[in-house]
Amino acid sequence: MDRLERMLWLLRSGQSERAEQLLAKDPGACQPRWTAGEPLSPALRQVHQLNSSINGVHLDDTYAWAMADGCVHRIPLAGGEADVVRLEGPHDHYYPGAVFDGDAVVAVDEERLRVWDVASGKLLLATDPDDVPRRAGRLRSLAVGAGVAVTGTEDGYLLLWDLADGRQLARTAAHSGYVFEVAISTDGAPVVLSLGGEDDTTMTLCFHDLDGLRRSGGVAMAEPTTCGGWTMLDGQRRAVTVAGSGLLTLWDPTTAAPVAQVPTTTDPRGAPVFIADRAWAVLGERRALRIVDLRDATLRGTIRTDFTQSVAQVAVYGSYLFAAQGGSTEGRTNLFDLTDPPTQDDPERPYFGDAVSSTIGGRPVVVAVDRTGAFEVVDATDGRGVHRPAGERHITHRATEWDPLLEAATAAGRDVLVVMSRLQPTTVDLATGETHTAPEPPLAPAVLHAVTTGYGLIAAVDRGGTLAVWDATTLALRASLRLDLRETTSIALGDLHGRTVVLTGTEAGGFRWFDSTDLTELAPPGRFAERTGRTAPEGRNWPGAAAVSGLHVLDAVVISVVGGAVTCADITTGEPAGPALTHPDRVGVLLPAILDGVPVLATGCADRVLRVWEIATGRVIRSVALPEQVRRIVSVTADQVIVLTEGHLTGIGPVTATRPT
Repeated sequence: MDRLERMLWLLRSGQSERAEQLLAKDPGACQPRWTAGEPLSPALRQVHQLNSSINGVHLDDTYAWAMADGCVHRIPLAGGEADVVRLEGPHDHYYPGAVFDGDAVVAVDEERLRVWDVASGKLLLATDPDDVPRRAGRLRSLAVGAGVAVTGTEDGYLLLWDLADGRQLARTAAHSGYVFEVAISTDGAPVVLSLGGEDDTTMTLCFHDLDGLRRSGGVAMAEPTTCGGWTMLDGQRRAVTVAGSGLLTLWDPTTAAPVAQVPTTTDPRGAPVFIADRAWAVLGERRALRIVDLRDATLRGTIRTDFTQSVAQVAVYGSYLFAAQGGSTEGRTNLFDLTDPPTQDDPERPYFGDAVSSTIGGRPVVVAVDRTGAFEVVDATDGRGVHRPAGERHITHRATEWDPLLEAATAAGRDVLVVMSRLQPTTVDLATGETHTAPEPPLAPAVLHAVTTGYGLIAAVDRGGTLAVWDATTLALRASLRLDLRETTSIALGDLHGRTVVLTGTEAGGFRWFDSTDLTELAPPGRFAERTGRTAPEGRNWPGAAAVSGLHVLDAVVISVVGGAVTCADITTGEPAGPALTHPDRVGVLLPAILDGVPVLATGCADRVLRVWEIATGRVIRSVALPEQVRRIVSVTADQVIVLTEGHLTGIGPVTATRPT
């Protein structure tokens, strides 16, 4: 286990103090060799995965707390293992919201409000389902304060509950439909904020006195708004809402009128929290947190998470910030130590969608394309941008629709970049910037699914089932073929007895073989004839669990992936070329290579571990835990593995360091 892997393991297990000690001994050894694009926030202190849907979070001076599917997880800020307390009662309920309140945690399922002691998990209170009017619908949102709870329902009601005995104290029909957000302000006489509506055109913001839920004001919202809360600004109580467009509005609750509106760049998720004497709002969005000044909308900082979904829950205490991911059962949480001033994103940072390795004048480089369609060339040794001398041409081709896929090829003895977003390849000479596009129009309007190169050819398949092959030098179309819709899940080129063949993996776990000259289908050789399953899948879950989700050919070895199993077979006989490489979860990406004459395979698994295997023995020769899943393995050399994760490139090395399996 190398230093980087050890540090990430310590962070994930909550041992942040030991991770920092390891980092202090040799900072460079605990980091990737280089990153390019959009790395994680340097303020990250702990990473956890609770493997449950998170309902609510909390911070105090000692612990970070999370309620997740009937359990409370208590994570020490100083590091160490998390304690888990099982909450008393049924555990098959969906909890739309949970709030930590002193020594208790309060949550709502669809028909009850429940209160537990966080230390013991004992159920202290459960309301009567008959107290929820049938016309109110199911409970959907929750706020706690001043010894009471307010719940919002799917049909627009607010219900007030006494947390001491579970009595319902008041109810009111507040909105025409779903109550997305409720919040209680206790700065002065308690006031309730609620946001709800039947649809985007009927959404309203309402204010209510806590005593009796008497409505004190309301206003129709000009755009969909589901994010709201309370703060104090310059001594005045203000309600805060953030619309889906990012427009942040400060409200005077006594008049229900806006006092200021500031545009932000965020796409908000969950309720805001407030820092810096409550003058700054921390807003969660997709995979990041934005810190916005409420007075002038200045972006004070950006905090990058390791999440795969949007930020849904945020808590702040002192200099610590605790965030949880929503929209999945992964249960990811991140703990950050807020810096002063907060970390800022580079406004010019690229966000890479795909990348491929190549060379320019013998120099190893990585070519990446960002979300704007622009290309960036970075040095493979250090991740720095390659700056061309004045007068040299840059890559100017831009994809005009959909996200392009990249491959490297050799055409007329020169290394070229292959760019495709539809079935019409473009090649770019990396040395001169010269660009050529296939003369034929795209074969089909469907989104490209997979592309591969080799043997002087380019082969690709789109999501409509069209398979095509081009000459890499002339870009002349050799042949095209319409396959069963969505049957083909992966593609590769190989050499079979001196003939270049196209292999496709199928949804049912089989292979199909085609002559690359005219796409005539061939009989599978040897034991490959046993894997000829073919289906025309229906529904949205594509590719399915049995699909060949990855396919490569390394010399005479066909490497394929089904789920978490990678198999290697001789291309002429179908006989195993090594043991099955078994992973603990689904394998998403793979790339074979030859190191010092030894065939190896790098794989990226859903457990966020990058592994390098000896194909012949099945031995893991390198294993690195990463904070994010690998989207593409760009290159494998003895010095390093270069991977593309969510938006950025990382160089990790060396590969030759060994670790027991």
